[in-house]
Amino acid sequence: MVVSYLEKLQSEYMQEKLNAEKELSDLQIHLRENIEFIKLLEETNDPNYESFTPREVNSKNKKKILELREEQKVIQESINKQKDYLIECKQKLEELMRVLGEAKKAMMENHQDILNNETYRITLLETQENERQRISRDLHDYTVQNLTSLVHKTELCSKLVEMDPVRCKLELSMMSKTLRDIINDTRQMIYNLRPMSFDDIGLNITIERALDKLESSEQKKIRFSVEGEPYQIKPVIGITLLRIIQEGCSNAIRYAESSYIKVLLKYEPDKISVKIEDDGKGFDTSQVSMNDRKGNSGFGLSMMRERVYLLSGNIEIESKIDCGTKIYVNVPIKNKEEV
Repeated sequence: MVVSYLEKLQSEYMQEKLNAEKELSDLQIHLRENIEFIKLLEETNDPNYESFTPREVNSKNKKKILELREEQKVIQESINKQKDYLIECKQKLEELMRVLGEAKKAMMENHQDILNNETYRITLLETQENERQRISRDLHDYTVQNLTSLVHKTELCSKLVEMDPVRCKLELSMMSKTLRDIINDTRQMIYNLRPMSFDDIGLNITIERALDKLESSEQKKIRFSVEGEPYQIKPVIGITLLRIIQEGCSNAIRYAESSYIKVLLKYEPDKISVKIEDDGKGFDTSQVSMNDRKGNSGFGLSMMRERVYLLSGNIEIESKIDCGTKIYVNVPIKNKEEV
């Protein structure tokens, strides 16, 4: 009962956060369009074009620039307010997730006999991954609707062709750039929710590509290696291992201030093991519990622990201050097929 209520509340907070992020994104796009419009109008007022441009047009452009700059101030104030509101939403969501995690932990302890059933745990992971795929489709459909609304703007531009050709051209130019940005961002979100390459090229290359992207975006050196003869595993297990590795590397980059990270994936006859090692600042394991969700780092470790547990595996962490961190994960494998 309590968990169901908290999950419903979490869904509401999540929707509130998504709405806030969308509104912030819309404001930022509007601000960029405003800035680009001013630049183009200023170029139109260039003295080199004075002989070709009527003074009346120049006067209107100057007036429009002043109006846009005033509008820019208003938009920036709205962006600042929306950022503060978004921070508040995230704080509420993090606190709720902490409470929900404790409630789920209590429920799991009360139903240990059910959770010990491997079939149940695999089914739970499959349900989670199916939900991620559903979210991916929803995001795609939602974004397409937004793109459709931009199409209506093109229809508006068609009406401006004769009345104000310069403005029409500027609007179309900005819309084209905005569309490309939305499409690229959407493709990246969809890929992050469900790495399609996993189905095509397998676990090893999918992990390697994911770490290459992380290395490129964060400018950190990540070395990935594989030991043992690869064999085929259930997709849900492979995806969960990928999430565990991504979480471990992200923690090392964001909180450990490491210069390099080593990831080892090892295939053994009855299990797959993962080792994540960094040369960061480390921490005192006796002072930091993986169940501590007050900080983002502790939350990340807790998520890793829960994923490993659902795979009937185990996780060990070795770390000392100024001596880096090593994370060992072992996951039992049954009914494998050689590839």
